[in-house]
Amino acid sequence: MLVAFNIIHEEDKEIFDLMKDLAQAHRIINVNAFKESPSMEITHEYAQSIVEKTKNLLGKNINIMNSLGIIVGSKDKSRINTFHEGAAEVIKTGKEMEITSEQAGKLEGVKPGVNLPIYLNDRIVGVVGITGEPDEVRPFGQLLKISVETMLKQFFLSEQLRMEQNSKELYIHDIINGNFQDKNMFLAKGEVLGYDMSLPRIALTIKINDLTDDRNPKNFHSYQALSAQEKREKILEFIKSMFNNPQHMVSHNGSNHYIVLFALMDLDFETVKEQINDAVKMLAKEMEKHSIRFCVGVGSYYPDLVGLRKSYKEAVKVLQILDKKSPGKVPRIVFAQDLSLEMMLAVTPDHIINIYKSQVLTKKGAEVFLKDDKLINTLKMYFSSNLNISKTADKLKVTRNTVSARLDKIKKLTGLMPTDFNDAVKLKVLLTALDVKSYTPGQK
Repeated sequence: MLVAFNIIHEEDKEIFDLMKDLAQAHRIINVNAFKESPSMEITHEYAQSIVEKTKNLLGKNINIMNSLGIIVGSKDKSRINTFHEGAAEVIKTGKEMEITSEQAGKLEGVKPGVNLPIYLNDRIVGVVGITGEPDEVRPFGQLLKISVETMLKQFFLSEQLRMEQNSKELYIHDIINGNFQDKNMFLAKGEVLGYDMSLPRIALTIKINDLTDDRNPKNFHSYQALSAQEKREKILEFIKSMFNNPQHMVSHNGSNHYIVLFALMDLDFETVKEQINDAVKMLAKEMEKHSIRFCVGVGSYYPDLVGLRKSYKEAVKVLQILDKKSPGKVPRIVFAQDLSLEMMLAVTPDHIINIYKSQVLTKKGAEVFLKDDKLINTLKMYFSSNLNISKTADKLKVTRNTVSARLDKIKKLTGLMPTDFNDAVKLKVLLTALDVKSYTPGQK
């Protein structure tokens, strides 16, 4: 190897600098990642990619052959999918082979050059060859072999990571869709994927509000330049980096939704809430760099796989309710426990809601109140201000007298006085029910 370096001309230094870097990478790649790989065949896609990266530097034709001796990558496209007899011999013997112009004429599909075996995990998976007279191309041989093996390992490692991620996403989707009929087998599969299935978990669903919104100049040079699919993958990376406990299950779930099945170390609600809030704050900090707006719905904890699916449905329901209640004004994170009234009313049959409405609005013409946006908004602000008229006036930027007059008008229309606790409860439940049911005045 040292002799080879000594005879290389100065103009070839760039080639050897690249190859020395690849040789260093070869030493640090974790080859253990490939020990369980069932099959590592060199495809045309992988081989041609390597050829394209190295052909211009070497200025020589490079061929990559698979384990059958078939050329799967070449600078000379006409040779792809042809049999290389020299490569077949290298695969058979495990030794490198030099072929002169004279010898090449006697072999099938062969040109003069140097052919070396490609090893992955101590197994020959193919051959790399450089076309040219052996004395001319020999110095490049070993370093090219190392560079090709390194790049192939990177390809295969990326593919394994992609397959692992796909398996994990399918597993998560099976949980939320209830596809776990054979529970013991399903739990065992989770353990194989690296999850401790004895841990309690709750579901978070993350909705990206403006995945395709490129109007903000802050993200013009980076985030905006990405395709929609690349944006989704980038966001998934952000989420995984913030929810980085390997026991958290993270997956993309549709065009602008993501799932986190959050592993709990403590079942105390306040502790869990603090942990999730901290993670969401860090996620928000990262997302804001790219002007990405999002909101998070968090389900309650229920034991077992069935309970985890129920938690997911709650998380989804939380965001649906908030979209109906306050379109475009959804807070960053909301827990199902904080919407207990809304969650209950959301699953209440419509005919029950209508019965309740008719029992609350008994006064003739009371439904006129539901059509008055100013009165409705004032009443909602009054409730959110803990029945405090002064705070309501400040938030609405009106006088206390104006708020009091509007509350009196509600009393006149409905027969219910918002300042009376019992009447306030009736009106609060009614408005909440109509919000989560997307009620419009006159609807039966």
